[in-house]
Amino acid sequence: MKIVFGSEKWLSQDTRLIKRGYRVEPGEASSESFIFALQYLWFHENKWLEVARIDNYPHESKQTGAHIHKFGSDFVEFREMNFTEAAECIISVGENTKKKLLLGDYDGEN
Repeated sequence: MKIVFGSEKWLSQDTRLIKRGYRVEPGEASSESFIFALQYLWFHENKWLEVARIDNYPHESKQTGAHIHKFGSDFVEFREMNFTEAAECIISVGENTKKKLLLGDYDGEN
């Protein structure tokens, strides 16, 4: 696996967006030739929380493709999307999840 890029962007004083992309050689763990991960991080109560992550890494459930992880939940939503679409989606998912966490209205799936 070869790192293609990695970036970190501050979205606000307490939120960051981390993007990583890797080129995967044939025969490695993934069926994809390009794998990625986008993380929406929030600094809350003196620690960084991964509020949301979208990646297309091989998943424990043996499903493949892009999927969304949300804070504190084992529920994973598989969704057809490429890296560009995931980059557009992660901020919305992260902001919505963070808002629900702050309001105490978060069940890990919505």
